[in-house]
Amino acid sequence: MKIKENLEDFVVSEIADIYPEGKGEYSLYMLKKFNISTWDALGKIAKKLRISMDSIGYGGIKDKKAIAHQFLTIRNGPKKDLKEKEFQLIYLGKTTKPMSKDLLIGNRFEIVVRDFKVEEEKFNKEVELVKNFGLANYFDEQRFGSIKSSGEFAVKEIILGNYEKALYLMLAEGSAIDIERTRKLRECLKKHWRDFKKCLDLAEVNWEKNLLKFLTQHKPSKRTFKRALNLVDKEYLFFLGNAYQSYLWNEILKEIILKLEIPYFEAPYLLGNFFFYKEVQEKKWELLKSLKLPLPSPKLQFKEKINTLNLEEIYNEICKREGLGNITNLRTFVKGLIFKTYPRPAVVFPENLDWEKIDNTTVKLKFFLEKGAYATLVVKRLYYGYQDS
Repeated sequence: MKIKENLEDFVVSEIADIYPEGKGEYSLYMLKKFNISTWDALGKIAKKLRISMDSIGYGGIKDKKAIAHQFLTIRNGPKKDLKEKEFQLIYLGKTTKPMSKDLLIGNRFEIVVRDFKVEEEKFNKEVELVKNFGLANYFDEQRFGSIKSSGEFAVKEIILGNYEKALYLMLAEGSAIDIERTRKLRECLKKHWRDFKKCLDLAEVNWEKNLLKFLTQHKPSKRTFKRALNLVDKEYLFFLGNAYQSYLWNEILKEIILKLEIPYFEAPYLLGNFFFYKEVQEKKWELLKSLKLPLPSPKLQFKEKINTLNLEEIYNEICKREGLGNITNLRTFVKGLIFKTYPRPAVVFPENLDWEKIDNTTVKLKFFLEKGAYATLVVKRLYYGYQDS
C-alpha cells in the first residue's frame, strides 16, 4: 500500500465555522498549499507581508506532502491575493473573529491509495463495517514527529530523572523547528555531544543558543543538565509532553480493547502496533462507542467503574509499564512542561465514506472526519482489515 506518492493523491479541505461577514478587523483567506508545511507557509506569508506570525490565526496543521485548503485570518490584513510557488493565499473578505482551533469543525479528504489490489465485494464489506462501527481513534504517526529517529520520548527521560539523555533527545535527535533547517546542528551535536562550543554557531533560534551557551559555561553534571532544561522553549516542552500523553493514550485504548475481549487485528505504526476491531458485540459496543478517555494527567480524577472497566487501574497499569509507577508520577518540576487533559472519543466515525476503483491497483477514498482525527488511520484500518479478511 502506498499513499502520498503524488501531491494530488492526498487532498484535505478544512471545514470551519467562519465566513466573510463584510465587516470586522480580520481579513479572511483561503490558504491553498502544496508540498509545504503549514508552519513554513505561515512563516513565508508573514515575511512577505511584513507582519508578525502572532497576527495570523489558523485552525490546524495540515500534512506537508498534500494539497491542503485551510482558513487563515490576519488582523487588518491586505484585501488582496498572494501567489507563491508552494502556496496561494486567496482573500475572501472581512470577518469579526480570528480563525482558531475552536472554529474548526473537521476536514474533508480525498486520498488515492496505490499498490492496493481489491476485490470490490470484499472491500465493500470492510467499508460497511467502518460505517457501522467506526474505528479506534488513535493518534497516528504525525503526532510523533519529534521522536521519529530515536523512538524514545525526551519527556519520559525527564520524569525518570535522566536529564542529559532528555536534552540529547530534544536537541540532537529531535527539533523544535523544521528538521531540514536544524540538520547541521543535530549532526554536530550527535558527533560532539558535551563539546557544545563546536556546535554553538549552528544554533538558529535564541533559546537553543542560550541553552548551548549555558552548557559550555558549566561543568557537565546531573544538576547542570536539569537546570538547562529550564531554558528549553516552553511551547516545545508542551508539544513534547503532549506527544508522550498521546502515546500513553494509545496504549490505554489498546488495553481497553484487550480488557473487553474484543477480537482485533494489528496494524504496524512507528511505536508498535494498533489494535483495530471490525465489529463489536452489542453490550460491549454500547460501552465502547460512547467512551471518552481523558489524556493522562497526574491530577486526573477517576469516577467509579464504567461498567466492567476500572479506568484508574488501566491508566496506572500503562504508567507502570513505562516505569513511572502510576499516573500521579506523570509530572516534572521543569517550568512549562505541563500535562493538560481533555476527553477524546475512543471511536471515530468517518462520515460520507465512499470509494472508487481507479484501476486494478489503485483506489480513491473520500470521507469527512471531525477535528483531531487522523485520515491515515482510516486508510490503515481499511487496508489491514481487508488483508485480514
